[in-house]
Amino acid sequence: MNAAQKSLIINKGYNPYLLRAVLRRFWYLPFVMILLFMFSSWLYLRYTKDVFKSSAILQIEKNDQGKELLEIENNNIKNNILGEVELLRSELLFKKAVDKLNMNISIFSKGKILTEELYNNNNIQIIPYYLSDSSFCETPINIEVSNKKAILISYQFLGKNHQYTLTNGVKFKNNLFEIEIKVANFDQFIELQNENQLYFVFNNSSNLFSRLFSGLEVSPADEVAQTILITYKGNNPILCKDIVDKVAESFFEYDEQNQKQSSVNILKFIDKQLDSIGTELKFSKDSLTRFQKATKLADPETDSRDINQNIVQVSDKLFELDNEINTLKLVNSKLKNEPNRVEIYKLIPEMLGKSFESSLSKQIQDLYTLIEKKEDLLFEITEDNAVIRDINLKISNKITSIRRSVNVILERLSENEKLLRGKLADYENAFFSIPDKKTEYNRLKSAQELNEKYYTLLAEKKVMYSISRAGFSSENRLLSTSTVSSTPISPNRKMVYGGFLFVGLLIGLTYLAFKYFTFNEINNTEELKMLLPEKANILGSVPITKRTMDYSQIVVHESPKSLLAESLRHIRANMSFVNKNAQVIAISSSISGEGKTFIALNLAAIIAMSGKKTLIMDLDLRKPKVHLGFNVNNDNGMSNLIVSQVTLNDCIHHSEIDNLHYITAGPVPPNPSELILSREFQTVLEKLKTIYEIIIIDNPPVGLVSDGVQVLASADIPIYVFKANYSKRIFAERVKELFEVQQLKSLNILLNGTVPGRGGYGYDYGYSYGYGYGYGYGSGYYYDEKHSEKFFLIRWYYSVINFISRRI
Repeated sequence: MNAAQKSLIINKGYNPYLLRAVLRRFWYLPFVMILLFMFSSWLYLRYTKDVFKSSAILQIEKNDQGKELLEIENNNIKNNILGEVELLRSELLFKKAVDKLNMNISIFSKGKILTEELYNNNNIQIIPYYLSDSSFCETPINIEVSNKKAILISYQFLGKNHQYTLTNGVKFKNNLFEIEIKVANFDQFIELQNENQLYFVFNNSSNLFSRLFSGLEVSPADEVAQTILITYKGNNPILCKDIVDKVAESFFEYDEQNQKQSSVNILKFIDKQLDSIGTELKFSKDSLTRFQKATKLADPETDSRDINQNIVQVSDKLFELDNEINTLKLVNSKLKNEPNRVEIYKLIPEMLGKSFESSLSKQIQDLYTLIEKKEDLLFEITEDNAVIRDINLKISNKITSIRRSVNVILERLSENEKLLRGKLADYENAFFSIPDKKTEYNRLKSAQELNEKYYTLLAEKKVMYSISRAGFSSENRLLSTSTVSSTPISPNRKMVYGGFLFVGLLIGLTYLAFKYFTFNEINNTEELKMLLPEKANILGSVPITKRTMDYSQIVVHESPKSLLAESLRHIRANMSFVNKNAQVIAISSSISGEGKTFIALNLAAIIAMSGKKTLIMDLDLRKPKVHLGFNVNNDNGMSNLIVSQVTLNDCIHHSEIDNLHYITAGPVPPNPSELILSREFQTVLEKLKTIYEIIIIDNPPVGLVSDGVQVLASADIPIYVFKANYSKRIFAERVKELFEVQQLKSLNILLNGTVPGRGGYGYDYGYSYGYGYGYGYGSGYYYDEKHSEKFFLIRWYYSVINFISRRI
């Protein structure tokens, strides 16, 4: 067959015949897979260490009474539950917990497959005191008891074996370590050491941490309630509980220590800042004081206001002084010429409110009186009158006196004006210099105020934080304590058995489904009819035979009432309906191993036993087998006969069955195809027809070579053999080719290897007879007088299988 014909067949749709055939053939697969997986589950549970779990629930809660008192928020209260979870499962905290376990030494019990750690064993205790060489860690030290007083330890280190004898409860010391071994019950120890090998190791802290850390699980239990679940999974339930306890204990200690250290650090920082700010505050005060002393500026605002007032006052005084000077100048101007009474009178009001009013006002008034008196007298007397001359003298003297006083006052007022203008200039200079001083003053003042504010703030915070710290307390607590688990969480035996059972059943059923969808063998005549073209004629089926044979043989003459003999008689009868005058019967198949030689031999025997002179001709020149069935040599046969090397009489052999003769194939020729297709072969065949009533030709497989196609075409009854549970369904395509390409007019199909009592359905075995192309006859069942009871049981068995498969 070509490569395309050998490709994988995928069955589509539902085929009840195919389903029944697959179930009958592979019904045991689910049970085999179930048994296999159940055994695997037992092995898995037997050699898988139990995993235990221990858990505890922590509640994270802080209480700060100082906060309530001061109405401030304490930084210690700002909890983040996820942060606490990360802390609990951190390497830092777990290392602290592992250190608390004091697992400097681990004791192990080593079996053939599993090794168990004897943690916290009450019967044996090993106390380490020191280890001088860290490279000795993880080195196994075997321990055993020689008698009730001596304990033997042995180990190998740096390529040397060491062995020591220790006394129970007494320290032992060598150049590497110092330990003390205490055994509570020697009988239990000996019983344990008889079962397994005991040894201990000094643990390397890093390796111990890595070995234990993988079992830790921490997760938030309830974020609202601030609860955390700590879980540890391991092979020792006591160790699981201790690790959970130590992790919780380490967390509480670390949290308390961290809170205390945090408070101390904050107070130290505040104190340090207070010292620094205090120094800066003193420096800023001193700088401001020095500036005020240097600039004589107490307060820019006050000084500016005072200077402005002084400027206004001096300006007012200057204005008044100028007014007085102008008045005095007016007096002088009026007194230069002979003043009249009116002019003098006008000067009197000018004196009011002046600083010199007291000294000039009376004099001017006296002068006014003298002038008034003179004017009055002039109405009565003349200028030459002595009285007038006396008054004029008095007037003159008075004017001189006034003018002298005015000059003195003017000189005094001018000096005052000069002083006031100097003061005004000083005040104005001081006033205009205030902005620069004020800027520097404000800078120094701001620095001082800022330092004072910062210092005061830090002082207040220190007091507040001290009060808050005094009122703070951590209320972290265990809501659920860990316990020693007596039931392992893994492996779950029910789930393992159930899972393995399910997987085994699933794989078995999957394999059955795979066999169904990829089943490529012909099982029964019903299926064969669906595959073959309508021109093909089904002659019948041949049951499988129980006898084990190395090659095809005639067996029907030994059991003439067997199912095999009856089926061949039935086929013989069917052939008479095909061609009642048939003389040449050619038997072929697709490939070797389908039983064509077995069919040819036994069909010839059945026909010969019916009284007809029958000849078997072995035309399978490449791989002849007929001579093996008759247990004769193959020196002379068809290959010699066709080329006329021997005569017909030299080639014909007689069998032990009457009327049955045979011709073997002869030596394998180099050109078997040419011999079969030659005219000489046809001449030999025609000659044999005159001698025998029936000639059965064992043809070569036409699925492998085309030699026998012409023989099939020329035969009276061409028979094509399929074998149940052996022949591939694709072989039916070869039959179609024979009709369509080779133009065969008819072809009769025979199904070999069916199981008796099953309606023609095929079964599992073929013949163990090997043919060169890779086929073979195997063992099967048949019915005869000697096996009636066994055959009954077999029929009953297949009836049950058939009943179940039909219900499916």
